[in-house]
Amino acid sequence: MTDPRNIERAVSIHYYGRGGSFFVQSLLDGHPDVLTFPANYMCGYFAFWDEFGHLPTVELCAAFVDCYDILFDPRSSVPVLGVGADVGQEFNFTAMGERHGEALGVDRDLFAFTLLRLLKHEIDDGMTETVERKFFFQALHVAYAEALGRQFDSANPLIVFQAHNPFFHAIDSLFSDFGPRLKCLHSVREPLQTLASWYHSMRQDEDVGDLDLPRDTLIRALAHASPIFTWTHHLSPDHQGVGRYVAMNERNTRAVRLEDLHQTPEATLQRLCRWLDIDWHEALLASTFDGKLWHWKVRGETLSGFQNQTISRRHDEVLSDFDRLRLQFLLADKHAAWGYEMPAWFRLAPLGLLALGFWLLPFRMETSLWSSRLAKGSAWQRSRAYLQLRMQVIGIWWRIFRRPLPLLELID
Repeated sequence: MTDPRNIERAVSIHYYGRGGSFFVQSLLDGHPDVLTFPANYMCGYFAFWDEFGHLPTVELCAAFVDCYDILFDPRSSVPVLGVGADVGQEFNFTAMGERHGEALGVDRDLFAFTLLRLLKHEIDDGMTETVERKFFFQALHVAYAEALGRQFDSANPLIVFQAHNPFFHAIDSLFSDFGPRLKCLHSVREPLQTLASWYHSMRQDEDVGDLDLPRDTLIRALAHASPIFTWTHHLSPDHQGVGRYVAMNERNTRAVRLEDLHQTPEATLQRLCRWLDIDWHEALLASTFDGKLWHWKVRGETLSGFQNQTISRRHDEVLSDFDRLRLQFLLADKHAAWGYEMPAWFRLAPLGLLALGFWLLPFRMETSLWSSRLAKGSAWQRSRAYLQLRMQVIGIWWRIFRRPLPLLELID
């Protein structure tokens, strides 16, 4: 049995657009020194704690089991906090394994029994006493691993937490509990591809007709390229004293390129192991959750493991060649920082400023929404969205241009 109190290391995983954060987590899933829950099931855990953490331990455990019914049945329609309903089927977790015939999930009673047994080491009376947030978080991961029948190579395995969202509120509690021993791992992808992929996903998955979607897409491409505390401090220097931790967060933050994972997986994962301070293991070369092979669906196609389909899509239905030209000026620093090839003249400031004149013409992201919303969106609404995109995106870019921010560094 692993003592939850010995687990003092954690890494939170975050996206840059659609950069493959779940895929990164799935490669770590089978490592014998990694504790993790499937996909982003636990994204809303700290919201759960804020609502139920005051309860006596036995009631707290019962509340967790009720709220996270998805852990025991991937077909469950009980909404997952901060994620939504039917996420198990959304992630294709009902068709796992080599033959696509297995489902995720652990035995509910075994998990609850194991969790209570672990918590009894910290409390005397579960009916009246409460438990600390950090210990409950540690115990949850150990209980889930034990319910799966996992064995570990060391007494202090690493918690891999799919925070997913690169926002301060997604990790502030985690940082409070684990401090400098918390690392942040971001998955990145060629900036124009990830921008277009995120836009396409949002429009398809949520049937979005919101005219603000192109603006939000471009703002994310700018805002999520720096360590989380760096960007938070940039927006609000006095926010919860975050400035004191910017340097530490930058030291403990790295990015991995999705293209490298698919094209040179072993070499890339060797570097990731060194940064995470875990030993190399062959299990890293399999994309799994709960130890079962994972297959995900994209546009009606089922994919799994290392492949080129994901990283080769151009998303021409989202971006025209002219769109790509002007966006390359906007995102040139990201291309350079992460080693994506681009002519050096895209980084010349005078040309970048001149290229803003190209923004007078709408993007394909905008015109496709306008044509699909003629019955709902008035000319005034389209004009307002058009102006807001340019004012807000160029405003953020200008602030970064005047005061450059450190970008995510790749793993060594």
